[in-house]
Amino acid sequence: MSDLGPTVALASIENSSQAASAAFIQHIRQTLQKAQEITQVVSEAESIADDAQKFCDAIKAQHNISSKKLALTGKPSAPVPPLAASLTREIQTSVVWTQSMLQMCNVAESAAELERGSKLAFVQRPGAPTVG
Repeated sequence: MSDLGPTVALASIENSSQAASAAFIQHIRQTLQKAQEITQVVSEAESIADDAQKFCDAIKAQHNISSKKLALTGKPSAPVPPLAASLTREIQTSVVWTQSMLQMCNVAESAAELERGSKLAFVQRPGAPTVG
């Protein structure tokens, strides 16, 4: 299991499963909020790095300096994809997952019976009826 990284667990002792579900969702929301804060800092750092790269490129062009890597390999290095955009996509996926989990908890706690074979849709699509 050491190849997969550290194991993270959340334990919450509550008076009801509804309270436990609420504690779980609150923990997820706090985690996503922290992830958004980190993403904002990463985005700012990437913006500063882009500006610094532009200044470096301008200085190189002004003084006719070629990149050592370009001179050695004959091809320019590939640009690094922005990390903040990737983090934002991951956060958006996590938000959808969190909403689905909350809806599943609501269905599990509901006294209403589900028809056998009914299709549960936890991701809302505009105009689509859902069970739950």
